[in-house]
Amino acid sequence: MSLLIRDSSWIVTQNKSRDVLRDMSVYVEDGRISEIGKRISRDADQVLNAKNMILLPGLVNTHTHVPMVLFRGYADDMPLQEWLSERIWRLEPNVTPEACYWGAMLGCLEMIASGTTTFNDMYFFVEDVARAVEASGIRAVLSAVILEVSEDPRLQRQNAIRVLDFLKGMRNPLIGSAIAPHAVYSCSEETLLWAKKRADEERLLVHTHVAETKKEQADFEKKRGVSVVRYMDEIGFLGSNVVGAHCVWLSADEMKRLGRSGTKVAHCPVSNMKLAVGAAAPLPEMAENKVCVGLGTDGAASNNTLDMFETMKFCALLHKHSRWDPTVLPAQHVLDLGTIEGARALGLEKDVGSVEIGKAADLILVDTRSPNLMPIHGKDTVISDLVYSANGANVDTTIVNGRILMKGREPVIVKPTAIFDNVKRVMEDLL
Repeated sequence: MSLLIRDSSWIVTQNKSRDVLRDMSVYVEDGRISEIGKRISRDADQVLNAKNMILLPGLVNTHTHVPMVLFRGYADDMPLQEWLSERIWRLEPNVTPEACYWGAMLGCLEMIASGTTTFNDMYFFVEDVARAVEASGIRAVLSAVILEVSEDPRLQRQNAIRVLDFLKGMRNPLIGSAIAPHAVYSCSEETLLWAKKRADEERLLVHTHVAETKKEQADFEKKRGVSVVRYMDEIGFLGSNVVGAHCVWLSADEMKRLGRSGTKVAHCPVSNMKLAVGAAAPLPEMAENKVCVGLGTDGAASNNTLDMFETMKFCALLHKHSRWDPTVLPAQHVLDLGTIEGARALGLEKDVGSVEIGKAADLILVDTRSPNLMPIHGKDTVISDLVYSANGANVDTTIVNGRILMKGREPVIVKPTAIFDNVKRVMEDLL
């Protein structure tokens, strides 16, 4: 199959030179970008007119819990621990595989509609989440959360292995696997090391939560005598295949350890602000220590949307505000976090995250014919327009691996009405 995206007004490549191209076309063959040029005259099975559109790589969400869209608005304006213990953890035992399937379908639809083409997820009933991901056509890295406070650790590990085997058996090149010990405070050292060893052997990601709150860090230091990241380092858990979500309360020593080990970070600014974790993750210092950082929405229960455009804007504003410096985290840096750096955090930078020949055609078109995106003053402002002015509703077309998932704001693969009806039904049962 071939696809021609013709006459895009702007192409934000996110390549090594961060080139922004004017009035260019992109040709896709068998899911891969094969040509970028001014005039492409080759025939194609499908042709998209991209005039008045900005073409850019699909956004990469490095940390979320997609089925938790079912809890959107269910537990707002609450402290984190109360939010977890009084609302979320009380409701989650009632969640069924069917509920997870339809929640994942709704989450995938929302991401497709707002320009996300890849996401990294941990939750329960992953087999059903994977079926939803496959049905929607989006790209994902999936993992079964290991949370030892609720079940026998051996059963948790057995479930994680069963999920890995299931995902491998799907033979879907768009669905990757990870191992997800929830956090150091909710998993034993034995389980943490088992997860890391298994991931190293099978070349998988490790997806976990790290130092989200000051209390978490303080309680852990009181119990173990060392900080969270130092403990992870000393037991041999850190590494280039580890993605730590949040990483808000870090010391200078911990950031050095992250940088030396190659451990990646998924920064979730909207969730961190909404749950009032008390600080902004130290991104400038992470950059000084060469820590790879991507952006994540977290689950919609603690964010309320899966819109990565919103997350990019909040990321920029949070750090400018907290540092009293309007120049910190400029728009280009933030767009990097949402695209190529997010891809690098997930080990997918050779395939996605930029518009380059040979890469997978995970692409989005943003319609500039919207009041909030006019005027675009020129090449130098396109990046800031995307970060500060755009939102998910400006996405006209979403493409994953050369397959059109949304065109003209209309989903092509999934049926929204069926998703909405089933989400309403499973939530009535759940509540």
